[in-house]
Amino acid sequence: MSTIGVVGGSLAGMAAAARLAKAGHRVLLFEAGDRLGGRWAEPGALPPVFTFPAPWRDLFRKSGRPFDAELARSGHALVPAAPAVHHFADGSSLALPADRGDQWAVLSEAWGTPAAARWRDLLDDLDERWQLLRRLGLEDEFTEAALTPRRRQALGLNHSVARLARRIGHPQAAALLRSTAWRIGSRPERTPAFVAVRLALERTFGRWQLTRDGAPVPSAELIDLLTARLALRRVEVHIGEPVTALAEGTLTTTSGTVEVDAIVATVNPWEYLRLTGGEPTLRRRTAWTRPALAPRITVTPTQPESAEQGSGSGRADQARSGSLSAADESRSDDLVTEHVHHTSTGVRVEYRLPGGPGQVIVHDHTAGTPDPSFGTRWTSPRSWLRQPPLRPETPTVTLAGASSRGGNDPWAQLLSAALATYVTHENLTGADIRPTNKAVKVR
Repeated sequence: MSTIGVVGGSLAGMAAAARLAKAGHRVLLFEAGDRLGGRWAEPGALPPVFTFPAPWRDLFRKSGRPFDAELARSGHALVPAAPAVHHFADGSSLALPADRGDQWAVLSEAWGTPAAARWRDLLDDLDERWQLLRRLGLEDEFTEAALTPRRRQALGLNHSVARLARRIGHPQAAALLRSTAWRIGSRPERTPAFVAVRLALERTFGRWQLTRDGAPVPSAELIDLLTARLALRRVEVHIGEPVTALAEGTLTTTSGTVEVDAIVATVNPWEYLRLTGGEPTLRRRTAWTRPALAPRITVTPTQPESAEQGSGSGRADQARSGSLSAADESRSDDLVTEHVHHTSTGVRVEYRLPGGPGQVIVHDHTAGTPDPSFGTRWTSPRSWLRQPPLRPETPTVTLAGASSRGGNDPWAQLLSAALATYVTHENLTGADIRPTNKAVKVR
């Protein structure tokens, strides 16, 4: 049995630890703070509506009990969420369904057929770019050699989100496109156009929310379920024990030095350089890297709404747009509402969790501040090459987390942890446990 040290109890660190423990390794997880989950454990930080649940499903399936079974065991369920209501600078609003057919119907009525067709065709094109991106740091390792000239051209790497927004020819569509850059902590003028694939992912995979016993709950409860999975897999969790240095085969913490066979580091690149004393290549690249702009997050408790209040703006907007079916109408009081306010300086996203007491969670990207825990910011197309690679210069170390080349979305961090798991396990055992290898079965 190999001993693996995981540095950082972030979402990626927890995911890597659970996977590696299931693969038969002894895993030591070190977290400097007083709880697991990193920034996503902060109240309201993990959005209560998400659009790509597949990485969560894969994580739970590959670390033990399948996701839906784990949710059912704890009284949780993943259910479809209501459309987001977008509010634009000109005072207009739009409830945008995720379903392809519903989206076409709503946009044809709101924008007219030509603009709706341009939007449909753009998202179809972004679907194709997504297939390329999956092989560049999400499901496969990103290397400079993998980013061939042909792939650069197909991705439109040198075209920005801002340029894509200008070319779409509709102000509301342009605002939707620009918001994809703001929401990952970057500026549309500096962010490659392919980042807008997030709009295509929503159309493909839908919008989802977490419930417990039928009532909406914060998505941070997924962190609790993942913590329980670590206990089930017997991961040795060291809370409040920061790592002060790492090198090949050793981790030094405030409690002493630990010998390990491999390390998965999920801290930000600046912290990683401090712990290692500086890897020359990564230090040069990081000198040009800037932290992503994390939104200002506020959480405000609310009181239960009356029956009359329950038919307020979010529900009414959805009904007017035709995006709620009769069945949805009957349960709309159980849905999280999402209102996205678009401005020239960013977006402000307001989530309202119903219930008694409920919550209003605001992610204000117009007041974003640099935060290393939120990943790295796009400053040019070369930002991709400046992000930390999966395999740094220190042997037996792999990197995962918000600054990985897959991106800083929570689902991307889970995928980065999966890649780190595959590489670490293969280095130690010679076995390939990637999903494409059907011959390998991990017990």
